[in-house]
Order: sequence, then C-alpha cells, then structure tokens
Amino acid sequence: MLVKSILSLPNSFLIEKKVFICKDFMEFKHFKHKAGMIFRYCKENLPQITIWLIVVIILIVNFNIKNWNKPRRVIINDVVSYYAYLPATFIHKDLSFSFVKNDVEKYKHRFYLFDTPTGKKTIITSMGQSILYAPFFFMAHLMSPILGFDADGFTTPYKFALIMSCIVYLMIGLYYLKRFLLLYYNKYIVSLTILSVVVGTNLFYYSTIEAAMPHAYIFSLICIFIYYVDKWHENPNYKYTIILGFLSGLITLIRPTNIIILLFLIFWGITSWKAMINRIIFFTKSYRLVFLMILSFLIVWIPQFIYWYYVSGKIFYYTYQEHGGRFFFDNPQVINQLFSYRKGWFVYTPIMAFATIGIPILLRKYKQLFLPVLIFLIVTVYVLSSWWSWWFGGSFGLRTYVEFYGIMAIPLAAFISWGIQRQVILKLSSILIIALLISFNLFQIKQYYYGVIHYDSMTKKAYWAVFLKKHRPHDFYQLIEKPNYQKAREEGIYTTIPGYYSKE
Repeated sequence: MLVKSILSLPNSFLIEKKVFICKDFMEFKHFKHKAGMIFRYCKENLPQITIWLIVVIILIVNFNIKNWNKPRRVIINDVVSYYAYLPATFIHKDLSFSFVKNDVEKYKHRFYLFDTPTGKKTIITSMGQSILYAPFFFMAHLMSPILGFDADGFTTPYKFALIMSCIVYLMIGLYYLKRFLLLYYNKYIVSLTILSVVVGTNLFYYSTIEAAMPHAYIFSLICIFIYYVDKWHENPNYKYTIILGFLSGLITLIRPTNIIILLFLIFWGITSWKAMINRIIFFTKSYRLVFLMILSFLIVWIPQFIYWYYVSGKIFYYTYQEHGGRFFFDNPQVINQLFSYRKGWFVYTPIMAFATIGIPILLRKYKQLFLPVLIFLIVTVYVLSSWWSWWFGGSFGLRTYVEFYGIMAIPLAAFISWGIQRQVILKLSSILIIALLISFNLFQIKQYYYGVIHYDSMTKKAYWAVFLKKHRPHDFYQLIEKPNYQKAREEGIYTTIPGYYSKE
C-alpha cells in the first residue's frame, strides 16, 4: 500500500524530494567537514587556545568588577609609587614634586613622598614599572580629553589603561611561556600547566582585582627571560645577549631583589661539577658577551641613576632604608613563609607545593633544568623570607612569589606529565587534583575579595573558622592577630599586638 502511494506521487515531487535530501546531506557533510577542521585546529593549537581562554576569563572578571570606575581602586597602595614617575614627569613636569606643596590635600593620596638627604622629595620605588605602564599611560592621556575626562593622570581612562596593560603583558608572557614549555612537553601538558599557573594561583588575583600591581608584569618578563636563556645557551650571539641584558635590567629595575633571576642564566644546563667548571671557562672566554650583557643591563638603569643623583646626590640610593626596610639574613622566616596561616605560600597557593615536588622529577628526564630551578628557588625563598616583613604587608597569599611562577611552571609541568603518563587511575586522579586546586584557589580569592580571609592577620583558628565558607563567623576579629610591624622592622622580632582588633 505504501509503495503504491509513493509510486502514485507526481514525478516532479519525487525529483524535488531527492534534491532536497541531497542538499541536506551535502550541507551536513559540509558542516561535518567544518566541525572537523575546527576540532583539528583546536587540537593542534590547544596551548594558544588555552591562553586566549584565560585572557577572555580575565577580561570578563575585570569588566564585571569595573575597578576603573571606583574611586579607591587601581592606583592605590604600592601602585601609587610605581606609577608616580609618569604624572610627575609628563603632566606636572616636576620630578622634585614641589607642586605637591601647592595642594597637599589633593595630592596626599596620589603621591607617597619622603624627604631625601638633600631636602628634595622622592618616592620609594624605582621606575621600572612606570616604563611598562608608559605606552598605555600615553594612550590614556591622549584619549582623556576626547572622552570628557580630566587629563590629570588619575581619572577613569588612566585606570582602565593600567588594567589593560596588565592583560596585554600577561598575554605576551604566556605566549613565551608556551613556546618555552613546548620545547620539553607536549601540548596537553603545556595547556594544563599554563591553566594551572594562572587560574590555580594568586597570579589570577593580580591579573584582575589588583591588576596594576607589578607582579603579573614581572611574571611576564621572566617568562620571556627564561625563553631567551634557552636560546642564548643554544646559540650565544649578540642579539640574544642584548635581549637578556635588557630584560634582566628591566626586571631588576622594577624590584631590585629580582637580580637573583641571573642565577637561572648562570646555572642553566649544569648537570655536574665538570659542567660547572666548563661554564666558568665559557664565561671567561666569552668576556665580550658578558660585557655586552652587563652594558645592556646598565643602560636600562641609567635614567634611574640620574634621577637618584638629582634627588639624593647618590648614584645608587637605597630608598627603602629611609623607611626602615631591611633584610635579617640571620633570621629567615622560611617555615612561616611556606606554611604559616598568616601567609604561607603552600597554604594559600597549594598548587605550588606540587610544583616544588616536581623539581626532583626533572632529574629523570630534563637534568639540565633541575639545578637552575632548584638553586633559584632556594635562594629566592631565603632572600624573601629574610625581608623584615616576610608576609609582605596586605595581600592575597605571598604576592612576591607570583613573579617567579614562570620558572615554577617548569617543575609543575614535570609533575603533571609524571601523573598523566601513569595508569588510568593515577591519570584521572592527577587531573582531578588540578581541577580541585584551581577551584579552591578561585574560592579563596573570592573569600579574600569579600574580607573573609584577612589581608595580614590570619591565624590557624581564623583559617579553619572560615575554611570553605562564604562568610566570617561573628567572633572573627577575636580569632585574628595583628603582626607587630614596628618590632619586625626594627628588630626582626615577629610578634603580634594583643587586643588590636578588640574594638572591631
């Protein structure tokens, strides 16, 4: 019956039906081909797509919180000093800051100044960060009048520009980190490592909520630096020498303690005492390259030396000493810095504990990476834990460690690679652990943002009272303890101030 019904249909209808079915089939085939091409592209370019995904997430967070529209956001705290060189030079045209005297009330939150031995006023930080801000500052300065804002260096366009500058530099840094890691690991390991380093650590916080702080910028510069360290040791030519000299100079100009990054260059590829002796011989014979690198390093510093001489009469002026800043190398707070509830690195950024575990794993497959990572980490922990304020003031976790996550990405990739290349259960467990640590980090960032985690006074009792909770308990201020900044600064003695929060 059905056959008769079909045969009884007009021929024209059957032809149209066949054409329609054919067209549908061709469209489906074309869609399948396109989908296959997209899938293959994503698979082949997974690390780059991961970077773009991270950037999109960071942009979404920034556009959601809109810190550039808030009065006491972006250009606050340390950023005030890092940024000060730009408005003082290009708007007020006065690096002696004498214009501040004309309106002290207006400028008290815009410039944090102190008197030098010559009677001039200056700022505590060096100018490296302002160099990185500069291109975006100039764009904001050009656009402010057009958009109807005052071109005074502190209105909305300037704040927006600083936040965008962080994202741009971060994207560049991740690009170079990707290129470096791909020299040693496959694209799946590299993608997961990059995702973990950004979204699984406080780097995410310093790319969003406090994006203008220098940590994400230095992270990016160090990612570029380690890429060229590999290139330089493979082919030590003048081009790579100048790049490394310039990068190390700029990294140090932002934060002078970052000069320890040169250890990574010196110990790169060392696997034995014989290799160490050969490295010394190499540096001795390649004195022209060494001199060129030092010269490139110093050229970056020349404007700073000129400025310091202008304000203090000294070519090298240790500004932090004026505020009592010092190192207590005989009393490093290593245990506190790594494990304390106040700011412990492994407590607030636990994924870095797994990165540290990954260092000995490097010995198995990439011996040349083991020593530079290990020595750099040991020296970094020692130096930073010797600073008078080992917790580095108010921050989410240990903010100074953010800068070195490009180097810690190397052993983290080793750990992830070791886990994923095991049996199915261990592979799934490794991925699950990474996912949980990323989720935990994002949750803690949210806690910190809403004040559930205190910026410098957490204790064991306070930490567990708010663990995985969205709100503080009613007795929260009885659980936290304020560090005694004065005793820490003057004597290197670490105590708390009893009853500091009793009125809260």
